[in-house]
Amino acid sequence: MVHLLALVVPICGILGLDPCPITPPPPYAITGVSVLPMDRERVLEGYTVIVRNGAIETLGPADKVSIPQDAVRIDGRGKYLIPGLTEMHTHLSPGAGDPGDGLGRQLRLALANGVTTLRGLVAPPGIIPIRDKVNSGAILGPTLYVAGPSLNGKSVPDPETGRRMVEDAKRQGYDLLKTHGGLTAESYDAIVAAAKATGLRLVGHVTQGYGLDRALAAGQQVEHLDGYIAAALPAGVVAPDDQIIPDEIAAKVTPEGIRAIAEKTKKAGVWNGLTLAIFQVFASGKSPAELAAAPEMMYVPAQTISSWSDQMKTDAPGSLPVYLAVRDSIAVALYRAGARLLVSGDAPQIFLVAGFGTHREMQAMVHAGIPTYAVLEAATRNAAEWLGRTDAGTIAPGKRADLVLLDANPLSDITNASRIQGVMLRGVWFDRGALDGMLVDVEKSAKGSN
Repeated sequence: MVHLLALVVPICGILGLDPCPITPPPPYAITGVSVLPMDRERVLEGYTVIVRNGAIETLGPADKVSIPQDAVRIDGRGKYLIPGLTEMHTHLSPGAGDPGDGLGRQLRLALANGVTTLRGLVAPPGIIPIRDKVNSGAILGPTLYVAGPSLNGKSVPDPETGRRMVEDAKRQGYDLLKTHGGLTAESYDAIVAAAKATGLRLVGHVTQGYGLDRALAAGQQVEHLDGYIAAALPAGVVAPDDQIIPDEIAAKVTPEGIRAIAEKTKKAGVWNGLTLAIFQVFASGKSPAELAAAPEMMYVPAQTISSWSDQMKTDAPGSLPVYLAVRDSIAVALYRAGARLLVSGDAPQIFLVAGFGTHREMQAMVHAGIPTYAVLEAATRNAAEWLGRTDAGTIAPGKRADLVLLDANPLSDITNASRIQGVMLRGVWFDRGALDGMLVDVEKSAKGSN
């Protein structure tokens, strides 16, 4: 069940009249549910949650909460309620967000997987007005935050260009900045200064032209653990300026080196999006045929799978178990040092599918050795904090009603976070049937685009 009236732009919007309010959803009562509020590690059993006008109105023991007569009841008995998940590293596809285009498929796949917020670190031209329509509810999809055009060695040939690109991104209404590396130290410094002046935060790659120490000093939020293996190597051992490090070099990383760079990260207050899953795919040694057999590939056009297969055949380094183990060790060291972590699935690309990739990343983080609660925190409360959202990330009265209803406790097994019975987005409820309908539509669209 989904209340479509809450998602449709009224006739005043079609006519271009302003203001044009969207029809509010009805109140809801999620009854008898076990709540993971994510304010700390605990489960509130047998609670009822009242949602009205897109926000949590009441949260309390079921026998003490009065349910409004006009509320739509959702039976939560035997189920678990968590905040909506946030994917902090996605590549937004081109499209208008319609069911049949790439962006529309991506938004629906994310929502069907319990992702209610997406941070786009790659986005097509013209994304700003589409972002605004998605965030207003005029286009179906998770709340979007979008990075400006890529800052890299080719787009930023000199410091002045970097400064101008940052100022242009602010003027055009982007939410943050993304570096893809390849920058000189001088250009990077100009970007950092301009970012601080405009209030736009810097996220992304780190390459040797400016290095990890400079990124930590700048407060850049780092993706992919870029530069961490090189920083954890003993003096005199040099790593290639690449994200993929050969096993024979990765084997020289020391536990002391890992602890030192983790403590340095904590001291700098720098956050990390680990992207463990994408590198596990790329350096797994698995064949394209094995990877293409994953069930979620039914939602990907055949030509995309073919392109990913060609990429694996051309660029994949083969199996690198030492390199992957070192990445896991760095991830755990960052957690133990108290450095802040985010869930960055880095999909859709190379056999990681939008929405499904978020769960793959969460599972990879647990597999690495990060406690399950900390992974859930990275996907909810931490993400909201990084985004500056005081109304999101936890379940409490006054918080935004972005919620996911699960069939089992995700603290017992992180794979339970993908056992989704329903999703609430901005106070609008989508039951399992509605989510399955989205998946059917995406599958049909993907096959039709072949």
